[in-house]
This record gives sequence, C-alpha cells and structure tokens, in this order.
Amino acid sequence: MRLIGVHRLHHRKGGAEGVHLDHLTLFKDRGWTCAEFAMDHPDNEPSPWSRYFPERFDPPTGLLGVSALPRFFHSSEAQEKFARLISDFKPDVIHAHGIYHHLTNAILKPALAAGVPIVYTLHDYKLLCPAYHLYTEKAGVCERCKGGRQWRCLTNRCTHGSLAMDAVYALDGYMQWRSGMLRNAVSRFVGPCRFIVEKFAEFGFDTSKLRYVPNFFESADDAPTDPAVVARLRQEIGPHFLYFGRLSPEKGLDVLIDAAALAGASLVIVGDGPERNKLESLTKARGVSCTFKGHLKGVALWAQVEAADAVVLPSVWYEIAPKSILEAQARGKAVLTTRIGGLPELVTDGVTGLIAAPGDRLSLAECIRRFVAMSAPERAALGVRARTHVRTAFTRDRYYREMTAIYQELLGGRVAA
Repeated sequence: MRLIGVHRLHHRKGGAEGVHLDHLTLFKDRGWTCAEFAMDHPDNEPSPWSRYFPERFDPPTGLLGVSALPRFFHSSEAQEKFARLISDFKPDVIHAHGIYHHLTNAILKPALAAGVPIVYTLHDYKLLCPAYHLYTEKAGVCERCKGGRQWRCLTNRCTHGSLAMDAVYALDGYMQWRSGMLRNAVSRFVGPCRFIVEKFAEFGFDTSKLRYVPNFFESADDAPTDPAVVARLRQEIGPHFLYFGRLSPEKGLDVLIDAAALAGASLVIVGDGPERNKLESLTKARGVSCTFKGHLKGVALWAQVEAADAVVLPSVWYEIAPKSILEAQARGKAVLTTRIGGLPELVTDGVTGLIAAPGDRLSLAECIRRFVAMSAPERAALGVRARTHVRTAFTRDRYYREMTAIYQELLGGRVAA
C-alpha cells in the first residue's frame, strides 16, 4: 500500500508535526511505501521527496500581508508539484495533517482528479475558527464564528496581529466555510479526542465523515534518560511541578503561577512562546520560585519530566489531545490539568491525576495542595496507574489498527489488517 503524508512542515515544531512524522514512521515500519509532502524549510527532516516540496511561505504581517493575499488563498506551485508527486508516486491514500494557507486548498484538485481518498486529522479548530483555537484572551472560550460568521475574527480582532491580518484571516475563514471545498473533498476527518469530533459535528460537519482515533504516545523523539542526570535535577531544584509546552495565553500559565503562589509550590517551565517575558515578570511579582528552561527536546526534556513531582497542564481553551500528557503519563507522572476540551478524556481525577476548573486559580491551587498532601505511595500509585493507562490504551498497535480500518473503509478492503 502507498501513502502520502501531508503537512505544511516536515520537522518537529509541535504536537501536530510530531503526529504527522510518527504516523509516517509507523506505517513505514508496517510495510507501507510512504512519501511526504510539505513546504520547503531549512529545519525539515531529510526526505527523498523534497524535490516536490513547494517554496516556503510564511504570511507577512501588516500591509505586506495584504499584498500576499493571492498566495494566501491559492498556491499554483503547491498544486503543480503535488500533482506531479501523485502522478509519480501513485498513492492509494493521502493523509493530511494541516494545509491551510501554506499549501492551500489548491492541492485538493489533483487528489480529487486522481480519485485518491483524503483522510484529514483535526489538530486544531481552524476549519471552524480563523484564529485556530475557539479562544481569545478577551472573551476566553469563543464560538461566535459558529454558523458561518467567520468575519467576526475581524470585528473581534482575534489574531492579535494587525487589522489587515485580522481581515485576511477572517476572509480566509469565511471563504473556506462558504465554499465547503475542503469539507467536501476530504473523505474522512479524524479527531484525536471525542470532544473535537463532537464539536465539529455541532458546527455542522457531516457526521458520517467524522471518526475518533486517539493518538499513540511512542515517538521517534523518545530516548532513555540518564538516572544520574534526573537525580541531579531533583537535588538542584527540589520538589516542584513541571509545565512543558508552548508559552501562550490559552495554556493558562498565569493561572498556574497564581495557583503556585497560593499553594506555596515551586515550578519549572519548559518551552518558549509570546508569553515568556510576561510570565517571568509575573513569577517575580507573585514571589513564586520558578525556573524557565526555554525550549528542550529529547533526553533533556524527558529528564525534566522524570525529575518533576508531577506535570501540570492548566489550559483554558478547548485543548484537544496534547501528546505532552501521554508522554508524561508514559514516564509514570501524575498530571494535574483542567476540565475542558479533551483533557478529561486523558486524565481521571483521583486515578491518574487531578483535575481543576479551567481558569480558576483557587481550584488549581487546591489540586496542588491535594497532591502535596498525599503520601509518597499515593502519589506513586497515581503515576503507576497513569503509565498503565497510556501503555494499554494509546499504543502503536491500537492506532495502526483503527487507522487502517478507516483506510480499508475507503479502499474497499484492499488494506491488509
């Protein structure tokens, strides 16, 4: 069987990119012949198919963004090169993880012309919300674009950019919704959590095209840690809670810092993003012992995870299925998180972690206090159950079986189980 994996990037920048790369690795390991399609980028992993990659496109800001408007909606280069890849590679199925304005809907035409079914994993809410998150700093969770009102991205200034860019994103979202091109071209949409499947159905997507397939936690980025390094970190930092991920408003890190101040807890924050300077100032103002480590990956990251008492993800948006939770649980860590989006599907309160109300510093502080008050065996039991849960429910075998079932459905049973 022959599979083309499509994503705007072919390197590990975030969770969606990791799923795209791990998906391809898994199917190659199971005997599939795989190709990839992405835009050219200096950080891309090596690919024998890179000659087909269109030129890198990053939407410019301000008035320059308006001048780039035609390219934002349609890439003739991406369409032509994807058509050549399909013609040369002859895929049985195409699996996309995000195209948007980097590759654009232009690549759908050659796939449809060739009669190749398209499966599309939903890693965000971009097809519902021009600003991706169904969330704004001012309004919090926001569904005001529901019913084809994507123009509200402009009136509500949702992208936090210039007025011109808000207009471009609003127009893109509105045209995407009204045309229905991607909705109609894709054969199956895959949601990594039940919540996103239900939300897309609620917004009007065809329920017969929606499927639920959770991610798996194993990654090519996994590597064993050095116990001596983990022990040294524990000694240097002392008892603490760890957050790792993007430093952006929807992650609720200001709430975490306030909660840590109330509970007298120490934090380690791994990652970078637009909120870093603000968060560093907030920790000083609140008197919280917090170490910012910047971006880490591989063994350096996993050592930080194993050194922590627990991992915290205090999101205030409709979080989907963050791999960070699965990665923490696989390493025997209890996770403290919030009751929003798909997060309660990954953490069971009192069983594999603790759950707080989203955006509520008092509730999160109480979760931290509850964890601190537990005995060492009780904390360890949370971690053991978390590890057992993720290693039995989020496996490569289960993911491969459920994903190939979708491919079989589209290809008339031609896929070997």
